[in-house]
Amino acid sequence: MELEGRVANDGHLYANVQWAYVQRKQSTCVGCVVDRLPDALPMILQSRVTVSEYPEGIAPIFPPMYNRNRIPKTVRDDVPGSVPLISIGRYGAVMRRHKPADDAIEAMLDSAKFIVRLALQDLGPVCIPGTKITLPGCVWPKKTLNALGRILWTKSVDVEILLSNPNSIPGGLTPTEANYGNGWNCEDVASEIIKTIVKQFPKEATEEALRQKVEQNLRICFIRTALGSTWEDGTSIGMHAKHFIVDDISAYVGSQNLYICDLAEWGIIIDDKEKVQKMMAEYWIPMWEVSYLGKDVNVQGVIDGLDIDRSAPEPSALSDEERKKLEATSFPFAASIPHDDVYREKRRDESDNWTRRSLTQSVLQ
Repeated sequence: MELEGRVANDGHLYANVQWAYVQRKQSTCVGCVVDRLPDALPMILQSRVTVSEYPEGIAPIFPPMYNRNRIPKTVRDDVPGSVPLISIGRYGAVMRRHKPADDAIEAMLDSAKFIVRLALQDLGPVCIPGTKITLPGCVWPKKTLNALGRILWTKSVDVEILLSNPNSIPGGLTPTEANYGNGWNCEDVASEIIKTIVKQFPKEATEEALRQKVEQNLRICFIRTALGSTWEDGTSIGMHAKHFIVDDISAYVGSQNLYICDLAEWGIIIDDKEKVQKMMAEYWIPMWEVSYLGKDVNVQGVIDGLDIDRSAPEPSALSDEERKKLEATSFPFAASIPHDDVYREKRRDESDNWTRRSLTQSVLQ
């Protein structure tokens, strides 16, 4: 995406906050010490930053900040060919309390009337390598799953999800270096969505009604090419996408995964039917047509999976073999990964609620 206008200004201002954080952290005594340590060395710090300048000793360590005054105070909205966009960002550990992009995405999903299409790296949390056991400290994305469950149940919205194949490791790397499929299959993801319907609508959610929702409204598959789900060398195909479309009139493109990882992310919502249709024709439709074969989800498997607890176990409950696999990962910090309830309802002030209402009412009319 190439952007200009006020949305580009938003992106620069977002980056300004990140650079200010980097400079603040790097300028401390601890930052100077960390800068001299090997990058792969595990640390107890929740965040670490290092900056390399090139040419060394000539370029300044920190880049100049973007000057917000470069954008005129008033910007016309009636420029021919302009497209309505909303930029949404989150700062992860830089700003612990407010997660506005999370609210915007939830509001966007809740606004759906007909169909939601999601192309995602994954939706479930990271697993202990070689297992389907959630890595201690990681959680399923409750807010996202709840929103998908609500629109399935209350509005019979169709939900189509396209995911990486489990354990898709690119370029001969190890599972701890890069893994574009966290380890769950499509039935696991479907069961976790349907579970939220049972919790949100316990009196109405009969097994027969749930089965009907899975059969008629929920479609989940792994990404494929015309030749199948593996490359020529036998490795499975993954993708790095963080993209979803609501009612084929609005779409998100950005860096934010919908599985929980409290990172700094930025993206844009394109609120223009013509542009979204063009994106779908170039990307979603050909990808979905070759990937969805109707065989990645068995309805009975989803119903049976409602009784499976996929939450992270206490480390003490792991077997010796599972503990060895955990210790072999590069995730010694997993227990400190924040749960998705870090941003609790009670922390939302009136401005946050206003933002959600505005997005729901005006972004996706």
